[in-house]
Amino acid sequence: MAAQELGDSNKEVLSERYEVQQELGKKAGRRTLLARDLQTQELVVVKVLSFGDEFEWNDLKLFEREAETLKALSHPAIPSYIHYFELDLPNNKGFALVQSYIPAQSLEAQLKAGRNFSEIEVKQLAKAILEILQYLHERQPPVIHRDIKPSNILLTNRSGNSVGEVYLVDFGSVQTVARRSSTMTVVGTYGYMAPEQFSARATPASDFYSLGATLIYLVTGQHPADLPQTDLRMEFEQAANISPSFSRWLRRMTEPIASQRFVSAKEAVRSLEEARNATLTEKRASNLRIGKPAGSKVVLTKNADLLEVIIPSIGFFSASSYFCLFLCGLLVLVYSFLLFLAGGSGNLSLTFSLCFIIILIIVFFHISLFIYGRKILCLNRREISLKYELFGIERYSPPPSRRQDIIRLERTKDAYNQPYLAIWAGMRAYKIFTGLTSSLNCKYLFPLSTPELDWLAEEISDWLGLPITRE
Repeated sequence: MAAQELGDSNKEVLSERYEVQQELGKKAGRRTLLARDLQTQELVVVKVLSFGDEFEWNDLKLFEREAETLKALSHPAIPSYIHYFELDLPNNKGFALVQSYIPAQSLEAQLKAGRNFSEIEVKQLAKAILEILQYLHERQPPVIHRDIKPSNILLTNRSGNSVGEVYLVDFGSVQTVARRSSTMTVVGTYGYMAPEQFSARATPASDFYSLGATLIYLVTGQHPADLPQTDLRMEFEQAANISPSFSRWLRRMTEPIASQRFVSAKEAVRSLEEARNATLTEKRASNLRIGKPAGSKVVLTKNADLLEVIIPSIGFFSASSYFCLFLCGLLVLVYSFLLFLAGGSGNLSLTFSLCFIIILIIVFFHISLFIYGRKILCLNRREISLKYELFGIERYSPPPSRRQDIIRLERTKDAYNQPYLAIWAGMRAYKIFTGLTSSLNCKYLFPLSTPELDWLAEEISDWLGLPITRE
């Protein structure tokens, strides 16, 4: 059929029953037609698989599986099976599948028309599709769609803040778990396919990945394949204006490793509800959140990909720096006195001199840290690090750890009863202290005030999505 719409004089009738009205789509030996059922006068969708140059036997297997699956399904948000028959026309031989017609635009068409979706609408859409997936995945055997994407989701009857009625269509890539074998076919759409589908190992969690990728398209306006990736993870946060709790939910939906996604659609819905409640809490808390204390010299850089805290030195005119200068002067006096006692003993004088130089270097190092040094805590999507910087020289303590190893954010007190904040990554603790102790360990040379510590604790908790544990 060359034209998409047919005139009354040349309308094609299939199986003496289905009068073709319009061609909806065409690809690789397949046509999707809008037709009128002459028996019921209802509009229907006829999917035609034709024998031709582009025909492959695997196409027939998938086509028959789609018909078989639709025949067994009964859900208001899934097209209903009507008829399946063989085509035996002079110029068209193959098979046809007839299903109910849903008068709605696809999500892809609405996006191309310029429709925008609020976070509330995206969550409504997510819940609706998850409820359909729950029905499919709980069947025996479970049914896996394998090709969830914007063009296979239909929306209708939008009103107010309601996203409208949601439908999932095109079961041409469907798989039942009972049919899995070593000869499975790789199907799906690039950008929306879960990594395991490239190895023909689709599971119910593969549908969660595809749905998550579809939702990411909605909140970013970018095709998932166009987004930057780190270790197969889509880096979408910077392009999405959504709440942190919903961002974390989407990240779990699209984890590259299937076992790290949600176990079931029911769990995903429950977590989505929790994310919705968390968003409300975040909005309330944003008005009450502790801000940066006035006069603080701490520099905080925070965005979707990075959180960096720069703690400057305590300054030359602090009481502690005067203490170090006093200590340095005292050492000079002690050294002079020891040389006086040593008298003419050259070896003893040399020993005193070497010890004095070493002690003086240590004191000079700490005074330099007071004046010029800084402490930097850095969190990004890959790792956490804590370093001390002086004259361009950097020292990490402890060594950096993987971001995924972070398990706890703790606000507690040290042996000197001074509050401090610890970020635990496995067995390593990255600590930010308040106060200055008598210890010359450099970790104590960058003290914060208690208000500064409280402010940073909230900012880090928000970025990591971890609660603050108080001891």
